[in-house]
Amino acid sequence: MLYKYHVVLLKDDVIITDKYYKADEKPDNDEYKKLISQTGADEVVLNTIDDDPLNSIIKETIDIENL
Repeated sequence: MLYKYHVVLLKDDVIITDKYYKADEKPDNDEYKKLISQTGADEVVLNTIDDDPLNSIIKETIDIENL
């Protein structure tokens, strides 16, 4: 099974946990809110595996203040 999305949850710059999602399961704001409430994370990073091998991973920090 291949995953397209990797969400990393951090607190005080330490990885608490991470989750993997298939291409048809891209996490949305509700999913981020749920994960934050479960873990107490203060930072969320979404890594997307790009289809273009030259851009293998796209890193995006999620603005949790505006969820």
